[in-house]
Amino acid sequence: MSSKPTLKIGSQYFAEIGKITHGGHFLTHIEGCVVFVRGAMTGEQAQVLITHKRQKVYFGVAQMIMKGSPDRVEPSCSASSVCGGCDFQFVSFQHQIVLKTMVLKDSLQRFAQLDSRRVDELVGAGVLPIGDASGLRWRGRARFQWDGSWHMHEYRSDHMVETMNCTTVTSQVGEKLAQLGQAEGLEPGEYTFAQGAVGVSVVGPNGFHSGPETVVREFAGIEWETGPRDFWQSNAALLPLVDESMQASGAFARGGHWWDLYAGAGVFTEVIARNIGSNGTVTSIEGNRATSEAARKKFAHYSEGSGASIGVITSSVERFVANVRKTHSTPDGVFLDPPRSGAGLAVCTELRELEPNWILYLACDPVALARDARELCSDGTFELIALTAWDAFPMTHHFESLAVFRKTKVS
Repeated sequence: MSSKPTLKIGSQYFAEIGKITHGGHFLTHIEGCVVFVRGAMTGEQAQVLITHKRQKVYFGVAQMIMKGSPDRVEPSCSASSVCGGCDFQFVSFQHQIVLKTMVLKDSLQRFAQLDSRRVDELVGAGVLPIGDASGLRWRGRARFQWDGSWHMHEYRSDHMVETMNCTTVTSQVGEKLAQLGQAEGLEPGEYTFAQGAVGVSVVGPNGFHSGPETVVREFAGIEWETGPRDFWQSNAALLPLVDESMQASGAFARGGHWWDLYAGAGVFTEVIARNIGSNGTVTSIEGNRATSEAARKKFAHYSEGSGASIGVITSSVERFVANVRKTHSTPDGVFLDPPRSGAGLAVCTELRELEPNWILYLACDPVALARDARELCSDGTFELIALTAWDAFPMTHHFESLAVFRKTKVS
């Protein structure tokens, strides 16, 4: 019996690069082995360094491009080939959109099990570009390590790479990096930078360092206050577009009852409340106690301004939906903005059995979205009727999607 083909970790091999796959990798085959490659794209020929093996597949990084693609460009940051912050800087901004659209379509076909015609209808024009046409200077929240110069983590590694000129952070964050980098006696360690409406807040290894202690951001005519380390969409151009798409979905009716799951500071709680009016109710669910308490204070008097009644509950989403289903209470609609791993089987099963009229699902990972879509639609209770995707994270393989599910099953 012949042995299975193997590759040597740390060795370089010639490869012709194939199609894009989920996670920013490109597929190739070397000596009968499947290899996922970073740093080279479809149609290119490259010398590939094999870095590690996971289960049956190998992973590698392009070391030398023997034949380049017409879509290859010179990266704006010299560290981008190894830095974990960007993985598409070598790809033209326009072609990044094409690649992300391919990944979205492939995810919906493979993991949501939708046929190609339906996927084409849903995806339409593809992932939509937003912000500056260069794809740079969009990141308003970032973490760096200081050790005599600024560093970020290498891709999925504890090793650090020097990043003295990160080109995806906003100009204001970039100026703050330069300012602190020139200061005397800066303590080594991790620093978080968060841009708000009145400056850049910085938290260092010993706590608050400089700038506003609270990050104030404006959205939909409201000021939102968070801590510098609290989650907020890193691309400020995204939220207004999601707001517009939610309004255009047709999901909201005046006086409706909605849940906002994984609600965070309550940004989308407010969007929902604004759309369902004074006779409506929104229940905001967030597992982080500090964030949930901030939302509770934010919305304490919201209904006094002729807005919907908002209740804030500190709970994991899994526990909340399981407990509420026992009471036979069903909302008119549910908004989900889960972590990158998705809502998961348990939550989707509970929602399918609850049968709300609408589900709006904001996702930052197309495979997680597609898997959850398959579960939500598995028995015909829901249909995925619309999907919009934005390139909110240029120079990376990530993008954001809003999926609209409508109840089709008659109770």
